[in-house]
Amino acid sequence: TLMGETIDGEIIEGEDNLTKSNKKYKKIYYKEIPHVEKEVITKIKEADLIILSMGSLYTSILPHLLCDEVVEEITKSKAKIMYLCNAMTQPGETDNFGVSDHIKVLEQYLGENKIDVVVASNTKINPKVLKKYEVEEQKDPVIIDYDKIKEMNVELIEDNLLTIVDGTIRHNSLKLSSIIFSYLMR
Repeated sequence: TLMGETIDGEIIEGEDNLTKSNKKYKKIYYKEIPHVEKEVITKIKEADLIILSMGSLYTSILPHLLCDEVVEEITKSKAKIMYLCNAMTQPGETDNFGVSDHIKVLEQYLGENKIDVVVASNTKINPKVLKKYEVEEQKDPVIIDYDKIKEMNVELIEDNLLTIVDGTIRHNSLKLSSIIFSYLMR
């Protein structure tokens, strides 16, 4: 069971409740110690690049980093760590977050200075589509805060990575995979 402690000290239980609470979190943790499949540890040991993908920061990405065994293996690994940053904020969880804010939260669980590179979109989104996201979903674009990223000593790879499909913002998977493979081939 996923748990969250809000910045005002409230304890919230369950992934669905964490998402719906519209609160800022100080800490995310599991109620019980989770079991980690051996295959996960093996794959981390074999990795040339560890990729933290986009998704709900607190309920999709962080749960994997709450497992001591996983974080220990990532720490031991010689693989670089790449974060594919979300394009849009998530209401109640990452409101007003820039790219650096996402990195800070991840490193709160991974350890400081663990993320080597972040991939972020610099796509100029059609104002009508942006307005739809703001009004209907209370989502805004995640801003690339260049100075803060540089201060964190995280390499930034930015590109026009978004596409609009039927009025929905999506990452262009071909461009994203090309960036990942180009980074691996350096």
